[in-house]
This record gives sequence, structure tokens and C-alpha cells, in this order.
Amino acid sequence: MPLLNCLVIDDSGIVRGQLREGICSVLPDCHVFEVEGALEGARFLSRFVPEVVFLDLNMPGVGGIEFLDGLDRILAGRKRPIIVSITAEINAVTLKALQDRGAYDLLPKPFDKIAIATVLLRLVQMTRMRRVLVVDDSATVRQVVRKIVQRSRFNLHVDEAACAEDAYRLFRGQGFDLAFIDMFMPDVDGLEVAGEILYTRQGVHIVMMSGDADESRRRAAAHIGVQHFLKKPFYPAQVDSVLHALYDMNDAQFLEAARHEVFTQI
Repeated sequence: MPLLNCLVIDDSGIVRGQLREGICSVLPDCHVFEVEGALEGARFLSRFVPEVVFLDLNMPGVGGIEFLDGLDRILAGRKRPIIVSITAEINAVTLKALQDRGAYDLLPKPFDKIAIATVLLRLVQMTRMRRVLVVDDSATVRQVVRKIVQRSRFNLHVDEAACAEDAYRLFRGQGFDLAFIDMFMPDVDGLEVAGEILYTRQGVHIVMMSGDADESRRRAAAHIGVQHFLKKPFYPAQVDSVLHALYDMNDAQFLEAARHEVFTQI
């Protein structure tokens, strides 16, 4: 099974070949698909959605921005791929248009091998499956949070727990990577649940959820090792931001660790 599936949408065969060569030099096990335009890209995505799409912004006919405007219709309810825009030039207006349409990153032309490697190392970490437990006494809130978390760019498999005992039981029996825990539950304090999980399970990350931004509670959470909060209501972009911070995905130490992990798999 490939480490990553990528689709390159660009009208230039030379550019597609250069990017394919750059991707495969970093991830030899990556499966790279190619199409020469937006319409061909739409047909491809109607049949199969890879984890990542490298999208040229300046194609004849339907350009990259217009393609992104119609992406949800193409996907028909399926999860969006991670969009990496490729272009020889960018301005503030185009950059904002990409951000508004959910593009993740920008890869400038001509391609730089270090830039390609940096993007790919982040993508591999984001597409790696992680197990998530949502802990909240309200079934409605759990359902809403599940939907929001599943819309994250990260590859997250979500389970639910309605109370502390359910959370402890699930953590004992299954290997979760991450928990979203409600701060205030009727049977127990959410910080107590977080502390118990962190004490008994190594390597687990905790995100506290609350409708109240009480600074004293944040300090108490930091004391037991919880650094990240999401204030209800929150959205997929905020989940992504927290996960990038949790996994230190913006610093040099992350890139070195990710490079080692990826290269030991291939």
C-alpha cells in the first residue's frame, strides 16, 4: 500500500514530470497520479479521492481557484483531499482566495527539493491514521464534535465516551492517540479525567473543551500537562491548528523527527 496517494493537476507535462520526480525522490513509495487540466481532475476525483492534490493555479480554461469553488460538488460529500497549490507567482488577493477555499499550502515554481520535502513530511504526518476519543456527557455535543473532528485535514478515527468510566474503559482496551474532553461533566471534573488518562497512558495528547474560558482552569490544566483548549463552539480549522501545535509541525525539530520516521518506513 502506498505511503501517500497524490494527484498532480497541471497543464504542463514538463511541470508534472518535475513534481513527480521531486515527490518520488523524497517518498519512493508515493503513488503519483497526473492529469493535464481541471476538467480531467474533476473526472478523476469523481472516481477516487487521494490524500493530496497538487493544484496549478494558472491553467487555461478552468483555473485553480475556479476548480476549488466547485470541489465540494465534485466530491459529493466525501472528505476533501489536502490541497497544495502550485504557482510561479502569488499575490495577497490570490493567497486570501486560497485560504478562504481551504487550501493547505503553497509550493512555488520552479520547484525546490527542500520545499517539496518539507511539504511531504507534513502531509505524511497529517494522513497517518490517529485514534481519537471524544468525552462529553451530552450525546448531541459528542455528535457535533465528532463531525467537526472528522472534517479536520488530519486522518482521525473517532470514538465516543459519555462519562469518565467509559473513557477509562476504552483507554484501557484500545490505543488512542488523542482525547477531546469536556471540562465540565456532571459525574466528574474533566480535568480529573484528563489527569487520570495522562497518568496511566504514555504518549496520549489531551485537548480540553469548554464553553467557558476561565484562566484559573487553564492554569490548573497546564499543571497536569494539558496545554490546549478549544472553546465551544469550534470548527475544523481550529482543530487543525491545535493538532499542528500538538505535534510541533511547524518547527525544525518536527521536520527532523518526521524525516527519520518516514525514511525508516521506506
